Amino acid sequence: MSRWKASLLVILATAGMTAAAPADVLPRDVLEKLYRIELGNQFSAASLPKLVSAHELLERYFAAPSSAERTEIAGRIDAVGLDRSIVGRLARLRIDWPALAPGVYYINQKSGPREVRYFLGIPKSYDLTRSWPLVVKLPVANAFLTTPPPDAQHVADIYSQWITDELSVHPDVIVLMPLLNLDELYGPGPVGMNLVMQPIFDATGRANIDPARVYLIGHSMAAHAVWNLAIHYPTYFAAINPMAGSMHDAWQRFRLGNLENILCVVWHDASDDEVKVVESREIVRYLRHLQYDVDYSETESVGHVPPPSILRDEYQKLRGRQRDLYPRQVFIQSDSAETIYNRADWVQIYQPMSPGQQAKVEFSRGSQGMYLYQNGFRVAAQIVDSHSINLDTRNVRVVRLYLNEQMIDLDQPVKVVVNGKIRYDEIPPQSTSEMLKDEVFLGRGWRYYTAVIDLDLTQTPTTHPAAPKHQ
Repeated sequence: MSRWKASLLVILATAGMTAAAPADVLPRDVLEKLYRIELGNQFSAASLPKLVSAHELLERYFAAPSSAERTEIAGRIDAVGLDRSIVGRLARLRIDWPALAPGVYYINQKSGPREVRYFLGIPKSYDLTRSWPLVVKLPVANAFLTTPPPDAQHVADIYSQWITDELSVHPDVIVLMPLLNLDELYGPGPVGMNLVMQPIFDATGRANIDPARVYLIGHSMAAHAVWNLAIHYPTYFAAINPMAGSMHDAWQRFRLGNLENILCVVWHDASDDEVKVVESREIVRYLRHLQYDVDYSETESVGHVPPPSILRDEYQKLRGRQRDLYPRQVFIQSDSAETIYNRADWVQIYQPMSPGQQAKVEFSRGSQGMYLYQNGFRVAAQIVDSHSINLDTRNVRVVRLYLNEQMIDLDQPVKVVVNGKIRYDEIPPQSTSEMLKDEVFLGRGWRYYTAVIDLDLTQTPTTHPAAPKHQ
């Protein structure tokens, strides 16, 4: 049975919500069209049997329950004989994407240990052979804080209407709205953030979403979440639009530098009595000091809620940005004990040099806090040319760089200079297994990296760095 037959969509019986027939393997002509678009000049009609074979193995890889099975399947993918860069691109595509009908879907399923619950809006012109922008809108809680509170049917009606309205105004995007949990909200803790991020990851398995065009929007309490999600998951968004929001805690502001490759479209009104305008002003001032790309609009006498004209302007600016999936410069600064929050694009910090004491930050809402180190750490990375990379590090012991052929020449020695010293100067090893393990970590299809360079900065500089023990 197809996995879509088992758990494709749980559809609420509400007006405007549409069910779609589950899909098995896509027809060969549809797969060929997907491959042609995704691979561009790397596509060859003669290689179609190999592409299908590798694609089927990729589906088995990501469905495998154990690392041993995944390792075995990665070896079989290698045996197909495709270039790793082609395999990396194929991983974004699903061999059984369903032909989703236009409408609003409610997804409610288990993903590992987590419940994934969200509403997904599919536009009228949706075609699974094209990649589509994804707009993630975080609703505020007002509509649900009524007496009596809305029942499940009413909640579904509210979301359905929101997404229907959104699709009528913006028919060229897929729209996602996470189901709001009034206990966890959207963070700032890990559980709340996962209530947003896991639906985003899940949606890429249901629809053809372009990883270079994912946008995050929120107003008021949802704008607080937009800031927080972006600083913790800086790899995933092309642009964010926090309106009348704040991020004033020191542990959050410490991570503001992580927004280097995200366009921040910010709005606030000077007369806002609910969230003071100084909150946005201070964040924008700091981002501009870093010379980051930020668009700030401040109005007078509008109040806390932006009118439709401002919403249109902000949306247009947001959608104008397409993310560079493999930027030449990456900055990551963190004090988190969690590995997932120490990653930005192609840079992963695995271990600080001197972390100090570990402490737990508790939040006023949410079932979990966050564990932070006493001492922060950071990496500023730059691809200088096709053969060299510079790193400026502070308090970093173990760092891994992920690379592919779009970033650097992997057939020649790559020189990595760290704080003025050559730490690596050889041809990086490439590995299908490592590439796919990273896709499991980041989320399938968001990026592919065929080569890795591991650096233990406590060692004497050498051209043969030892591989770290990953957490």
